Amino acid sequence: MLMIYIAVLLLLVPVASAVLETNHLIQIDNDGRKVSMDVTYDSDKNTVHVVIGDVSMYKQGVQTVNLHDYNTGYGVLKNINDRICLLGRAPFPKATPEKYRVGLTHEVYDHLLDINSTRLTLDEINTVAGPNIATFCKTYSTYYVTATPLHRNARALEQSNPDTEPQTIWCVASSCITNSNQYQQILTTK
Repeated sequence: MLMIYIAVLLLLVPVASAVLETNHLIQIDNDGRKVSMDVTYDSDKNTVHVVIGDVSMYKQGVQTVNLHDYNTGYGVLKNINDRICLLGRAPFPKATPEKYRVGLTHEVYDHLLDINSTRLTLDEINTVAGPNIATFCKTYSTYYVTATPLHRNARALEQSNPDTEPQTIWCVASSCITNSNQYQQILTTK
């Protein structure tokens, strides 16, 4: 009988656990492109996992699954079709969960990604960005990127460099433009 009372008490005691909150977010970037994403915030791990919806309707749009680890300040854009991770410092501090709950946002910041063509080892990824991102990119070719804020839109970037079409990769409140030639180079060397 004592065992039954103990079992009932254990069921009534709240158990601390991670809070996973997933929200659907639609962001409309500075060029009017509408991008749907599911954003999962893990309060225990202090990470945000972002699944970008279908962007095939946009020329040179890249669909990714992204992870931001706010313990280390790094984020990664994972292109599952090409088996590539682009790792870099998060361009801005963690957004609050309220940002993920808004449903629709026009708050999108453009960044230009400069890709370093040297492939990172798993140990280097772990040292730089921590075990969450290292695990996330374990079987992918991973390259370091530097994000520079753009003060102009993607169309202006296209017009300034007509020889190459920029590719666009999205994340929460961010539109990251890469040079197609740099991206193609890492595809051939991975």
